[in-house]
Amino acid sequence: MSEIIFVRHGQASFGEEDYDKLSENGHKQAHLLGRKFKELSFKFDEIICGGMVRHRETLEELQKSIKLANVIVDPRLNELNYQQLEEAYCKIFHSSPPSNSQEYHAFFTKLITAWAENKLPNLDESYQNFCNRINGCVDEHIVKAKNILMVSSGGPTSILVSRSLKLSYFGTAEILNFTMNSSYSVFKMINDRLTLMQYNCTPHLDQLEYQNLKTFI
Repeated sequence: MSEIIFVRHGQASFGEEDYDKLSENGHKQAHLLGRKFKELSFKFDEIICGGMVRHRETLEELQKSIKLANVIVDPRLNELNYQQLEEAYCKIFHSSPPSNSQEYHAFFTKLITAWAENKLPNLDESYQNFCNRINGCVDEHIVKAKNILMVSSGGPTSILVSRSLKLSYFGTAEILNFTMNSSYSVFKMINDRLTLMQYNCTPHLDQLEYQNLKTFI
């Protein structure tokens, strides 16, 4: 029975010119996750990492505590193009982009809905194609190894959770809104069906001294 530990990257540099890198908190989160993996004696037969900088930096922090050799970089695990989606949505619906986390959460549900309903023209990738590449990546690798580590983003996490629970795209947006930075979710292939065993796990941040490192954006 194959199992995937699916990690969302540590906090990225929200609000900075270059978002695709870990913030200081993001490095701390990922480093603590690596220490927790070591404590729990996690072993992996295959390691798959998305092709984005924040994915690689998260993996590098994990590697400080556990041995992760023969890493496969698979860009199919890359995040959706949020900037392009936001620009298209604001243009079509004459809306302003969110300026804080509270506005972001409300905005994102509307954004994903419009994307899934094909109301945003001239995009590089449709919602369905995004789903297909994430699911295709997982389906390809899950038959090759028993214990798999995948390092990716919140969007791909939400696609897999929605697939396993048979949620609508509205559910996808809700899952994405509340998937924590550096959390991991556990999936198993049972009777040829991707099954969610655990979601949004952050045992590495549960100690009181690390509570301020629990972030969504």
